[in-house]
Amino acid sequence: MVKKDGKFYAGYCIEIPQARGQGNTKAEAIEDTKKAIKMCKSYLQAKSKTSKAITVTI
Repeated sequence: MVKKDGKFYAGYCIEIPQARGQGNTKAEAIEDTKKAIKMCKSYLQAKSKTSKAITVTI
């Protein structure tokens, strides 16, 4: 989702609230948000590999 915020555009990912981007144009905000999504996904994947959580199936 991209919204105009004053002079700039701000991009938000509904599924990953931490992934936000901005730009002078709507296209720049979309590209910046895509980069933020990729960074968040790689962080979450790396974190899940080092997690000590145990999955139990019943």
